[in-house]
Amino acid sequence: MATAERLALLGGAPAIERPLPHEIWPPPADEAELTELAGQRNTDISIKGNSGPIGRLETDFLAFLDGGARYAVTFNSGTSALLAAYFALGVRDGVDVVGPALTYHAALSPVFALRGDVVLADIDPDTRGLDPKALQAALTERTKVITVVHQWGHPCDMDAISRIAERHGLRVLEDCSHAHGSRYKGRPVGTFGDAAVFSLQANKAVYAGEGGILVTSDPRVHDRATLLGHYRDRSRDTVLDDDLRTHWVTGFGLKLRMSPFNAIVARHALAAFPARKEARHRCLRYLGDQLGDVPYLEPVRVADHVDMGAWYGYKPLYRPEALGGVPRSVLVDALRAEGMEVGAPSGPRLSTLPLYARPENPLFPGVPKRGSAPESGSHAAYVEQHALSLPTFTDWPKDRALIDQYAEAFRKIGRHREALVRHAAGPSR
Repeated sequence: MATAERLALLGGAPAIERPLPHEIWPPPADEAELTELAGQRNTDISIKGNSGPIGRLETDFLAFLDGGARYAVTFNSGTSALLAAYFALGVRDGVDVVGPALTYHAALSPVFALRGDVVLADIDPDTRGLDPKALQAALTERTKVITVVHQWGHPCDMDAISRIAERHGLRVLEDCSHAHGSRYKGRPVGTFGDAAVFSLQANKAVYAGEGGILVTSDPRVHDRATLLGHYRDRSRDTVLDDDLRTHWVTGFGLKLRMSPFNAIVARHALAAFPARKEARHRCLRYLGDQLGDVPYLEPVRVADHVDMGAWYGYKPLYRPEALGGVPRSVLVDALRAEGMEVGAPSGPRLSTLPLYARPENPLFPGVPKRGSAPESGSHAAYVEQHALSLPTFTDWPKDRALIDQYAEAFRKIGRHREALVRHAAGPSR
């Protein structure tokens, strides 16, 4: 492409030819999945304990984790599974949970439904997850649980976090909602903590439409989590503790169960995951290689001792000083004009959200809670302000040509740096 060609934002031809959207997910169902869904409709649309596709999904998921957890319990969403996990780990009034300052809000928001409190700690700029040193500094006398979020698929430093938890007698909850198939030093995420939750929402690599699954090796965590969201057959047949099983008729009053249709969809997605994971890895490694010579981008770094599993989008960092100080919003406008599917990641720092920032728990009027003021100069603030969100390319080798066009769009912006700087400084800005 000739360097004299104008940016698409300024009237030139776009660098990317394929129409949007570029990330089409989830994939269409195949005949086997549709046949099983139809068969379930005519067999049983209710839920009998953890029989049928529910039980098969739970068994399959434990195998997916290499047997690193003993129990699996399905829920109607990842958020419900997190609520059950926090309840099972003893979160209540007077308990603090320490978690990352930058993540999806639902990783920690169920704490407020249990009258617990959240303490936010800065993230590691490399893993984008909880920073062990910041975690240590954030601990309070009331801390009982550490929430580890393997953000965007990159595992956290589980060795350091596990040492801190052991030293202080704390429980660890892993939120693996972005990290299906991710591994830390060869071991699947979700097998390090006292409990782990995987979201199965439609955007996830393993999807049910809506759904979540909790895994644990602790029988008491299993029993309490089960009773929070399940009753009758499921609680009677699977709760292990004799005293807790006396609640089998009612559970603890909530109904948070997964439907058999969601379980069927999830089982097929789980079976297809290995091939899709390999294709994603080839696409995104290639994308990272192509972006290595773009001076205003910091490609995603993947540590040698981890496996990114499913990834969850591709999130490079923008270096505005290498592009004449052009604001990220202007860069995004220019890239979109070139035909790119791009934006800022959707989750802001939690301390900027009223649920976290305000000193009253909105679920229990009059009940005070810890308010979190946004911190400037933190790693969380830097990543929030500089990250870009690109698609999770999955179709290799078909997506290779599209990835080449993405790389060319980034290079084209760099070649026309001065024109973009003038545009950003114009009267309309």
